Amino acid sequence: MAIIAVLVVGGSIIFANSKPLSTSTVASTALDAAKKELVPPVLKEDFTLLSCSQRTTIGLEGCAEHRILSVDTRINALRRQVFQHLYDNAARRDFISAEDVWFAYRQAMCTSESDVNEGGSLVPVDFANCVVHLDRQHLAELVTLRSSYEPAS
Repeated sequence: MAIIAVLVVGGSIIFANSKPLSTSTVASTALDAAKKELVPPVLKEDFTLLSCSQRTTIGLEGCAEHRILSVDTRINALRRQVFQHLYDNAARRDFISAEDVWFAYRQAMCTSESDVNEGGSLVPVDFANCVVHLDRQHLAELVTLRSSYEPAS
């Protein structure tokens, strides 16, 4: 395990095995990082889209994947809309963090739900159907969140 040593000498910061950085360089780097524009989170699935068919297990999984991508497109659009209403980068970081946590919850919950058929061919179908269900719930949550930022009619 590497140990990082920091030494402050006469207005310079020296990291072990590196060149000294002036405090103005460090401050400038921090400002540059703060200025980086945050972007709305984008929901991307990690699967190869299968064909939809009601006659096979793989086809059922494909049908669910098509529904997932459809709802994901709407979620991503709402994420952009909510993001535009957020006041500052702190609020944007909070939103990004919340969406990341929601995605982790979705994955864990659907893994747990699909464990009912562990070892069977229905596991990916159960998982995908769970994702569709939770995506639709999240879509409704984002609609509500977006409306909270919009002026009342």
